[in-house]
Amino acid sequence: MDAETFNGLYPVNTPVRAFPETRGERPKITRTRTAAVDVQHGLTVVHVDGLVGAIDIRGIDPLPDNYPVEA
Repeated sequence: MDAETFNGLYPVNTPVRAFPETRGERPKITRTRTAAVDVQHGLTVVHVDGLVGAIDIRGIDPLPDNYPVEA
């Protein structure tokens, strides 16, 4: 999915389950804090609250708007 499609579906502040490194680790339940951007070679990233650096959107699971977040 490219940034334009992701941003059309999931605006900033969307609750998400974020896996910063691999899906084998414990996810962080948080919110997007920036719009997604396409950076290189088809890689699309977004920043989320509570984590440093951008995360590949393939490591993001959007959640319902009313989902409780950790931070």
